[in-house]
Amino acid sequence: MLIGAAALLGAVVAAAQAPSREITRTSRPVRLLRSWEETVKASGGREFPRRVDVLFDYSRGYAYEITYNSEGREVGRQQLGAGHPAPSREEIDEAFSVVRNEPTFERIFQRFNVVLEGGFILLETPTPDKRCGPGTRCLRVFLLSSDRAGTIRQAVVDLVKREVVYPDFVPEPWRAPK
Repeated sequence: MLIGAAALLGAVVAAAQAPSREITRTSRPVRLLRSWEETVKASGGREFPRRVDVLFDYSRGYAYEITYNSEGREVGRQQLGAGHPAPSREEIDEAFSVVRNEPTFERIFQRFNVVLEGGFILLETPTPDKRCGPGTRCLRVFLLSSDRAGTIRQAVVDLVKREVVYPDFVPEPWRAPK
């Protein structure tokens, strides 16, 4: 029993000394989408420096913004609405990689010199037949001809699931609200 307690204590000490998982532009389940420093002017004209980080938590399916003061202490946290913010370059690159590695597209990539474009967010109204509602991070990817003159196919990738959820996406026609 004494040996078990010593082993448990050792594991706790090792865990406490282990560096915390760093959040980066490519990390999972939480990814840093963008970060900037700015100065905020308060009443009386006094200025305060701060840093703002925008993150996406793929395990929870939403983005949030964290504000830090000049000492690096968190002073604010706000969840962002569904479909926000715009995807980062790293997210777009990941969506392109998912499409390139999708077995159903293998023949397209063999036959054509495909150029990938897009990375636009797709957020659908939740219904049983829709795959890109709240809690997802769906990006549209266009498979274009090498001269970019023609669309071969449109696909949609959900970065939460890391898979193509619509291999041959056709957008619904736009209708004016009644």
